[in-house]
Parts: sequence; structure tokens; C-alpha cells
Amino acid sequence: MKRFLIAALCVSVALLIVADDLYAHGGQYRGPGGAVPPNQREPSDPTPPPPPPPSGPPTTPPPTTPPSGGTTPTPMTPTTPTPTTPTPTTPGMGGERKGARGSLGFENWVFWYHNNKADIENLKKALYSRVSSENPLFQIGGKNLSNRSDATQDIRARVESDIIPALLWAMDKKNSDHQDTESATYIALAKMAKDAEQIELIKKGLDHKLKHDLITQESAAIALGMLRRAKTDNQFPAVDLDKVRDFLFGVFEDDKYQARTRSFAAMAIGMLGDQPSGSGSYSGHAATTERMFTLMENSGDYKHPDLLVGVLMGVGMLPPTSFNKDQREILRTCLNKGRLYRNDVQKLHQGYVALTLGRIGNANDIRVLQNAMLNRRNKDKNIQRSCAIGLGQLGRLVSGDDRVAVARTLLDSMKKVKDASTQNFAIISLADLIIADVQADKTDVIGSTKVGEFLLKMADDGKYIQRPFGALALGLIGRAITEETTVPAYGEFRSKSLDILRNGLLTKKLDKRGRAAFATSLGIIKDNRSVKSLVALVKDSKEDQELRGYAALALGLIGHGTNDVLIPIREALKERRSEELRQQTATALGLLKDKEAVPLLLEELRRAKSQNVKGQVVLALAKIGDARAVEPLVNLLKDKKEQDLTRALACAGLGVIGDLEWLPSLSRISLDVNYRASTDAVNEVLSLI
Repeated sequence: MKRFLIAALCVSVALLIVADDLYAHGGQYRGPGGAVPPNQREPSDPTPPPPPPPSGPPTTPPPTTPPSGGTTPTPMTPTTPTPTTPTPTTPGMGGERKGARGSLGFENWVFWYHNNKADIENLKKALYSRVSSENPLFQIGGKNLSNRSDATQDIRARVESDIIPALLWAMDKKNSDHQDTESATYIALAKMAKDAEQIELIKKGLDHKLKHDLITQESAAIALGMLRRAKTDNQFPAVDLDKVRDFLFGVFEDDKYQARTRSFAAMAIGMLGDQPSGSGSYSGHAATTERMFTLMENSGDYKHPDLLVGVLMGVGMLPPTSFNKDQREILRTCLNKGRLYRNDVQKLHQGYVALTLGRIGNANDIRVLQNAMLNRRNKDKNIQRSCAIGLGQLGRLVSGDDRVAVARTLLDSMKKVKDASTQNFAIISLADLIIADVQADKTDVIGSTKVGEFLLKMADDGKYIQRPFGALALGLIGRAITEETTVPAYGEFRSKSLDILRNGLLTKKLDKRGRAAFATSLGIIKDNRSVKSLVALVKDSKEDQELRGYAALALGLIGHGTNDVLIPIREALKERRSEELRQQTATALGLLKDKEAVPLLLEELRRAKSQNVKGQVVLALAKIGDARAVEPLVNLLKDKKEQDLTRALACAGLGVIGDLEWLPSLSRISLDVNYRASTDAVNEVLSLI
């Protein structure tokens, strides 16, 4: 079912376009999974779906309810044949045509960006940055209304008057008529839920007696994790959240649920992580952590790998202070020896243990991750990749000499580990270490190691597949340093970074997708001098559509909403040749708070005939964040003449507009994840928005 929906919304595999394709669960595919050619995939990587039908909108098959039971493994490969489209030459393998679009393997930077862009773009914050007084955006029907713009007040009012009633209407099977539409309502409602009654409605999506289909159960399970709120005033009482935790533990422990639903429940427990706890049977967050370790102790009984993966991902999102010495040692032993309590675990699971240690570890874990990454007897690529990511995360938790030690380990790995993805993750982790120093007003890493020189070289003259990651590293560090820095070492580094990024945007030695990384990085670093060059790319209708889209995104990140910037982006948005161009220009206009694009999109939504176009327009409207989009999306959701997936996408759009969080809740899972360690549950959860 899911694969059919992906196929229905993917652009042609032959074009290898990286699009945020929308499908079941009311979700958005963060990365371009379907565009990876067969010779770039490892056995564990997801197989791309077949191309969409040649013409006309797809027909959604009737819903199916899989058999109950939590132990039957979900198939990891599709039943449809792999397309026979000729595969372009792999970048970096010789024979590529400079300046052309290279083929897309999982080593490509776009996968990393799409999984980590929430914090970079911070779209919701951009949309409502005009609001003052401690983020009153999130006070529905509450205080400080006079501080909001009319548009912002209207959106918050529409949540209560229009969006939530529409979602409750669609929760009824008689109204939704399809699993995709129904399941999307649980995720959307969780994003704006404000009271215990709404929590109970979400729980009903997991009620055995109601016989919900698998997709609805999964959506309800992960939706409960979205009840976490960053702002204290919006957090649920401890008693409510602890009831949710107990309920989710019960779902995981109930083998009547499918493995993926149970895995989602474990991840949802982790997503709630640092929220109030201490009521009922709980004595603070340590009780949650202890109970999760009990689940790990019983992992020998799990007959599907996703179950332990879900627990490990959940554990990695729990507060580091909730772990005791023995629990940390259990994780270290698992990574070193492949034993979790009395049970042998797969290499896949050791990789997720490495990510967990990176998120909750301390200085004692530096050597543990270092040994696992560089041990000659360990040839498993996903353990190496997870260690590269984990060391970057751990480097943010430690400081001083410990952080320097992490930097030296990562630099050493660039020589000893040959896997391209491991090296690319290490490049980003090295950037994280410098950023942590910048935020602490220290220069330990850049002053004691050659990390700065290394990253500059990677972006300027690194291997073909690594230059884009080097560019992203420079952009992220430059953003942290800012133009106002008074530290000479950082000022010099930022200046050199800007020169390299500007040259990379215009170089002919990279393919178009590689140059798009430099464009994006110039946006991240907010380089005002590049505005003219980026606008020229957006205007050039003969230029590569993906490069134009990321140039528009860069302009949105820089933030100059002047007519000379807005008009070319609006004009590019009107073009219908490229889904990627439409997506990035819509995001750019959202970042620039451009309300003039809303009428354009509403008209296109009215005229659109294909499912794909409707989906892209719906998300574009949601990204721009204007109350005028609420009514047409509600109408689309309620129109039973529309295709089921279109209605589900309208529901997802309403969820994006009404979300109480600045950063999407699911970004807690996607940020710094090893998306190469592919499982069915991980692929699915990373597809949601």
C-alpha cells in the first residue's frame, strides 16, 4: 500500500529528482529515497518504487487490514519490480560529465539535508518572527493577543474554530472513507492538542475493539509522542503525560500489534523524553529509563528487528541525567561485544547503540565509540557511520580536552575509514564540534587541531562526493560564528569559508546538485553578497531546476524579502516543470513571509488535475503559513469526491499550519540519525512530517 502511494507521487526515476513526496500517514518524505539507482544501494537500502503511470491521476487501491500479531516481519523489499531505467554514471567513480546532474546515491548531501533541515530552516519561527512577548503564537485563546499580527491571530483562531473540528470530523470512519485520510488526522491533531480529551481521542486509534488498520495504528502511536511541548506554558500536566507513557508501554508489550506499531510506540516514549514526570507510579524520568532497559533485557524474545530498533531510538531521546552507571555500561558492552544482557544482537542494533551513546554519553564513551569506529576487526559500515555521528553528538556534551580528543578521533577516521558515508557524517560531526566551541566562546578545537583547515580543504578541493558536505559544514559553522564575532580565529575562518562557498556556487567542476549544496550553504551562512548571484540562478529558466530551487531556498534563508528577490521566486513557483523547484520556491516564500504567493497557490490548487501537483501545492500553502489556506484545505479534506490521498494531504497541510511547535516534533528522531541503517520502521517514521 505505502509503496504504491510513494510511486504515485514520485517523479520519474529517470530524472532522479529529489522531491519531498507526500503519502500515507499524512506524511512527507524527507529524503529522496525512491530516486536512488540500484547500483548505489546496499542490500539493506530501500528499493525505489516503480515510476508513476504515464498519464492521469493514480487510483488508490481499497484499504487493506493486515493480519494481527506483532512478530511477523514486515517485508523489507517491495513486491513490485525495480524499474529498468538506465542509471547515470555514479559521481566520483569516473566518467561523470562536469556540470551535469550526477546520479543520486545515499552518500549524497541531499539525504542529510532533508533529515536535518528542520533546525536549519526553522520555518515556523520565520513565519511568526513578527510576534513578540515570549512566543504568544502558542497561546490559543490566551494572553498577549495584542502583540500578534492580524494574520497570526487569525491562524490561531482558525485552529479552534475550523481546523480541529475538521480533524474530528475526519476521524470518523464514515467521513474519512479511507485509512490514509483517517490516519492523517491523528498526527495532525496531536500537533495542536491542548487537553486530555484530545489525548483520549488519539489513544482510540490503537483500540483493538475498533479494529483500526495498520497505518492508523502507527499514526496514533507516533502521534502520542508529539504531545511533547517545548514551551512550558503549553506542556501537559505530568499526570497526563505519565498516563500516555503507561499506555505506550502497554502498546509495545502487546504482541497483538504489528511490529512497526510497537516500534513507533517505543519511539513515542522517547519523544516525550524530557517532559514533566513524577506522578502515579513514576518517580521522575529515571523510572521511564529503567522500564525501557527492561524492554531491552527482553529483546531475545523479539522476532522482528524493528522492535529493538524502536526501543534503542526511544532510549536515545531520554534525558542523559536519567541514566545510571550500570545502564551506561550495558550500552557500552553491547557496542563492544554485540551482547545486550544475555542476548546476541545484530550489527544493525549495535549501530543504534552507538547513536544512543552519542546522545546520552559522557567523556568515558569517547574511547568506546572510537574503538568501535576504528577497530580493524569491525568492518560493518553502519556501525562506523553511527559512531561518526555519535562522536559529533558526544562532542557537544563534553568540553575542553575531551572535545579536542573527539575531534582528533574524527580526523583520524577520515584516513582509516574508506566508506564515503562515514566520512561525510564525520565531516558534519567535526563542524558540530567547532559550533559547540563557538557557542561556549572557546577556540579549543580550531586552536588545537587542524579541523578548521581540513574542513576548508574538503569544501574547496575535496573528493567529488565530499565537497558538498564540506560546504554544508562551512555554512553551519559560519552561521554560528556570525558577522559580529570578535574572535580573530573565527573571523578569519568565516571569511575563508565565504570565499570558498561563493566560488563553489559558480564552479563548473561540480555537477548541478553539488553546486546546489554550495547555494544552500550560502543561505545557511546568510551571505548578503551572494544575493545577486542566487537571484540570477532563480531567474534563469534554462538552468537546472534543482539548482534553481536550492538557490531560491538560499534566498529564503538569507531573509531579504525585497521585490527584486520575491518576484523571481514567485515567477519560478508558477512553473510546472519541476516538483523540486515548486517545493523549494514555496519554502523560500514561507521563509520570506510572502503572503502574495497565497492567491497564486490557491488558484493552482483549484486548477490542478494530477494528484502529484495537488500534493505539492497543499504543502506549499502550509509552508507559507497563511490563514487564507485554512478554508480551502478544510474543504478539500471534506470533499469525498476528491481522491483519498489528496484528502489525506489536505489534512497534513492543516497539521503543519496549526502545529504548536516551532520545530516539528519528529525532528527529534530525524536529526543526526543514521538513515543508512535502514529498517522498515525507520524508513516509515523518517517519511512523516
